[in-house]
Amino acid sequence: MIQRQFVRIGNRHVHYRHAGTGPVLMLLHQSPQNSRMWLQMMERFAGHYTVIAPDTPGFGYSEPLPDAAPGIDRFAEATLELADALGIDRFALFGMHTGGLIGMHLAWTAPERLHCLIVDGYALFNDAERARYTDRYLPPFAPSWDGAHLRWLWARMREQLYFFPWCEPSAECAIRLPPYTAQGTHDAAMDILDVGDNYRSGYGAAFAYTQRQRVAELRCPTWLIYRHDDVLLSHRPRLPALPANVLSIEEPDGVDGLHRRMDDILRQTLDGTGAGVQLAAREAQGWSRRMLATPAGEVACWYRPGDARRVLHLHAPGQAPYRPQLAEGDTHTHVAVELPGHGASSEMPAAPDAALVHTALQAVCAQFCAGTDVVIHAHEAACGYVPALAAWLGARLHQVVLYRPLLLRADERACFLRQLPAPEIHAAGGHMAEAWQWERERHLLWPWLPPSAQARRLRAAPQVEQVHANVVELLRLGPHLPVLFDGALLPDLEQAIRSLHVPVQPLADDADDFEGRIAALRTALAG
Repeated sequence: MIQRQFVRIGNRHVHYRHAGTGPVLMLLHQSPQNSRMWLQMMERFAGHYTVIAPDTPGFGYSEPLPDAAPGIDRFAEATLELADALGIDRFALFGMHTGGLIGMHLAWTAPERLHCLIVDGYALFNDAERARYTDRYLPPFAPSWDGAHLRWLWARMREQLYFFPWCEPSAECAIRLPPYTAQGTHDAAMDILDVGDNYRSGYGAAFAYTQRQRVAELRCPTWLIYRHDDVLLSHRPRLPALPANVLSIEEPDGVDGLHRRMDDILRQTLDGTGAGVQLAAREAQGWSRRMLATPAGEVACWYRPGDARRVLHLHAPGQAPYRPQLAEGDTHTHVAVELPGHGASSEMPAAPDAALVHTALQAVCAQFCAGTDVVIHAHEAACGYVPALAAWLGARLHQVVLYRPLLLRADERACFLRQLPAPEIHAAGGHMAEAWQWERERHLLWPWLPPSAQARRLRAAPQVEQVHANVVELLRLGPHLPVLFDGALLPDLEQAIRSLHVPVQPLADDADDFEGRIAALRTALAG
């Protein structure tokens, strides 16, 4: 079974997937993708090896390097830092495209750490190509108030299967690859949306790398494999003269042929090299990011150890998870859950209905809050999860703080659900524009009222960066979005809050308090 975990390296959290036992095989992805691309390969090789696939810095769920423009050398150093943090001495390394360049530089600087290096498509861009690709291939990706950046992204991901480079739509650059399906385009676009403008870091490092000829100086066993269906096949003739330990091979049978070659290579280099490594969450001081296996699937949390009292934070459903900003002197233990379907908890096997969310939250409490008093901080629609969680915690629940609870009548709840953005993926990317419009306008119109002048909220427009972050979560949820809100919006939430057996503090600014309902509830609870 493929599992996921985070490890903290300095102040940076690195996400990786792992499966299997035995000698270690590490997989490095291409830009701008992440370790999710290796699921099939991990399943294939986990029967014989400990397979580890990290999200390289700044991609997937891994935080970026602190450098303004990190080079391939820094990505190689980060890979060794990960191996050290996981207690891995030697390993086989496989990399594709950008991952192959990282692997080559690592093999050049630290050959003693590798049993072997396998590269799927070793890139040798010339000076003219590097200049052209850097200038036009990697434009800044900045959210715009009208959502036009999403339309650009959809077209750009389609274009990369028609031309290489995608920004040169000429006959000379035309390539013959099957176009993406609508789902494939959506998945490729989500890889960019996961990381935003940071998508340029890995690409930029690959284009700027000037030490490609070092491949002729490698001392560890190395295989450079060029598939016939790879756009980098034309780079093979650019290779320098190679030593006997570095082999360059064409593979006519695509990915299946690559995997068969890897079977032979790994048998040659890894069999008999010893046991693998035990992988688990590492304890860390201060904030750390954790993956927790639950009966509902893997749940991500931010965790900060402290004293015996636990503070559980539930972010608003349909919005970006967050790490709480704590008051100076706060000594409590804090757990901030990334709700099922959101952030790194998005890779769950089922729709996040109320039952699944409750199962996940109970598992989080059993892991981090066992036998202790618990304070719950819940935001917006997440307030709807509090009554059931309070009943499960019983006497251990100490206090509840509710931020902008949605106290809706039955007709308002139904109107909210009707107006949610359509979740179906559109062939031309229209679902992204619809999600953007809904998220933007819920700040400008009360989303549980029919659009009208009376529904208008007279307030400043939201920050475009926050709108974008929330839209990414809406797009992650996709068809699960109606299920999520149907389970979170309790039709009798106000009465359920009044029935709680602990102190409850509802909070909202006047601008966020529809018809003064939250203030009225606060007064009633105080009385």
